[in-house]
Parts: sequence; C-alpha cells; structure tokens
Amino acid sequence: MQSSSFIITNLCEAITLAPLAKDSRYTKISPADLGRIKNAWIAVDHGRITDVGSGDPPEVFLKHVRIDGSNCIALPGLVDAHTHPIFAGIRADEFCMRLDGATYQEIAAKGGGIQSSVMNSAKATDTELESLLKQRMQAFAQHGVTTIEMKSGYGLTVSEELRHLRIIKKFSEQSAQTTSATCLALHAVPKDQPSARAWAEQCAKDLLPVVKAERLADAVDAFIEQGYFSVEDCRPYLDKAKELGIPIRLHADEFSDAGAAFCAANYKALSADHMQFASKEGIAAMAKAGVVALLLPGTSLYTSIPYTDSRPIKAAGCAVGLATDYNPGSCPVDNLRLVMTMGALHCKLTMAEAVAAVTWVPARSLRLETTKGALTAGRDADILLMPLQTCEEFVADLGRTKPQAVWARGSRLV
Repeated sequence: MQSSSFIITNLCEAITLAPLAKDSRYTKISPADLGRIKNAWIAVDHGRITDVGSGDPPEVFLKHVRIDGSNCIALPGLVDAHTHPIFAGIRADEFCMRLDGATYQEIAAKGGGIQSSVMNSAKATDTELESLLKQRMQAFAQHGVTTIEMKSGYGLTVSEELRHLRIIKKFSEQSAQTTSATCLALHAVPKDQPSARAWAEQCAKDLLPVVKAERLADAVDAFIEQGYFSVEDCRPYLDKAKELGIPIRLHADEFSDAGAAFCAANYKALSADHMQFASKEGIAAMAKAGVVALLLPGTSLYTSIPYTDSRPIKAAGCAVGLATDYNPGSCPVDNLRLVMTMGALHCKLTMAEAVAAVTWVPARSLRLETTKGALTAGRDADILLMPLQTCEEFVADLGRTKPQAVWARGSRLV
C-alpha cells in the first residue's frame, strides 16, 4: 500500500495525454496529443493526481513521500476494455488443432471452443473460479493494467451466468484495480436451447432483470457472427437491455460481415469489437453514432485470422482502441503492452494512436473518461512507471520490459 500523499520526481518524461482530455477528443490523434512533459513530476493525494509539472516540484509538496523516477517514464495506467477472464480448464489442444488446419468453427463443431470452457467452468467451485480470477488480474497488473473490463459468457445458463457475474462483482469490491463487468450471455447457443433466438428471449426474460436488480453488469454483449447469433436473434436481448438502461457492447464482424457494425450504431453501443469484416457503411454509421471500434490483434496472432486495418475506420472518423481479448481458446494473451505494439504494426496505428488506444480511448468505451486514461489533476492516480526513457521505446518494446511500478487509485500494485 502506497502512502496517501506521494510525488514521483525526476521522470525522463510523463506521457499525460492532457490535450485529448482537455478537448474530450478521441479521433485525429497526433503526436502533440501525447502531452509529453520532460523532466516531469506527478503529485498524488489520497488516490488522486493533484498536479503534474516539470523541473523542481513546488514547496507545497515537500511533505509528500518522494519516489525517484530517474531513468523512467510515466504513463496513465493501461485500460483493457475486452477480456474473458472467468473460466476453468485449458484449451491448448485447440491451438494444435489449428496448426493442423482446423478453423474456429470446425473446432466448435467438434465440441471444442466456447462449449469446452462452459463445461469445465460448470465443474469448478466458486472458490476455484475466484482464485483463478484473482491470479489472472494480478497478471494483468504486472503488465500495467489498472482498469479492466471482464465478460461472463462461459456460463450459458441463467444460473451459471449469474454465478460468474456475482464472482466478478465480489472481486471488484475488493480490488484496487477498477473493473467493468459485461454480461456476455449471448456468447454461444447452449446445447439445450432450440435456437439462438430462444436463448436470447430467455436471457431477456429471466437473466437481464436480475442483472439489473443486483447491479451485476455495466454492459451487455453478444457475439454477432454466422453460426452464433444474427442481428435478428439478438434483438429481444438487446431491446431488453436498452429498456433496462444497460449499455451495449458487441462482438462485431470478426469472421464475416454479419451486420454487427450497423447493429452497434443502431443501438448506440459503447463499442464494437474485432471488426475485421465490417462494411464501409457500417463503420460510417458507427462513427456517426459515436461507437468506439476496439481492435483485438492478439486474436489474429493466435488464430491466424486477418488483422483489422484501422485506416478505413480512422478515415471514417471512428475512435479506435486496442484490447487483449484475453480468453482460454483464441487469445491467452494478457500483455496489453504487447498488443499495443502489434496494433501499431499490424493494425496500422501511429505511435500516438497506439498509446491512446490502450489508455484514453478504451476509457471512453467504458464510460470512465473523466477519471481514467490521462495523467491530469483530479483524475485517479492510475500510473504506470516504466524503466525506459522515451515513449518511442515504450511503443517499440513488444511488452518485454517489466514495469518499475504500477499504482491503481494511489495503491501500489507492482
């Protein structure tokens, strides 16, 4: 636990993203928007940033505990806005099946994929799932993630979805990391359901009212894709979420143009994620509706599906974020800094865009832009201290270098 008042001094630079925070802007991101301050210091009181500056700190901070940031840079704590961390079981065999040529859909048809994790998670006790979730969140913290979205989706019955969401809520109430829970009940069609539509209708009737009443989720999500859920299948579920005032996120157009980008725009979703095959018209509709496009290059790395090209998305005026998509089958990658470098390389983001894509933009997609994603006075003291000397080194690092320290709301995690 860190002292309630401390100051980090002698930083090579602080990457504050203050210009974006000042303008509340998420597009047309340039190098100047990084808000770089040389020879910087950051003052913290009771979990909040009180000031950021350059040179010698003012005398008002003399009584603060001093932390020497020499030969380091500071950035906002990273924000991972798409993860699937509550599950039991291992699916390494599926990786090897893909090496032999099997597709995601073929693996699922043989009983693998999501259904495999559903079966293994159902066998796990609450204590076992809680322990696994805690271990995984500690690993995220080791990579500098201070804010994280967590999806359910490996329950696929009303009772199991609620069990997983309650475990997430219990963890969130005890964690220094900021969490955002998402109910992804429409992840796959349960084996005992007659159709995708029937499962969506049951979730609308029996699941979402309890989720709302117990405040178990900050959003809902659905996997809109051929072989999973069509836009029409999802309507009872999405309409009920809208009626209850629960925001919407979507798995969108990962393997085909399934109309998910348009659906995200029509429901004014917080984000549409994956986006490999989203249409030009769907992207334009998302931009108009203010939907964030979250790109997940780790999944492309692990499964050899195409990377999403950010250039047409940016050209349409749509905000672009990056996330890990951490999950047991298609992306067991929990290093968001590695994903940031991959996003720059393969999704065609600039340095400034890549940094904003793991801090400022995903904070907006979680509706946390007033407290997260930038180093400015009044925000939560979520700070990543890296033993590097420039932002260029940070983006080029491939997530190799361990953080010097990580604070979440002023509490030291690493």
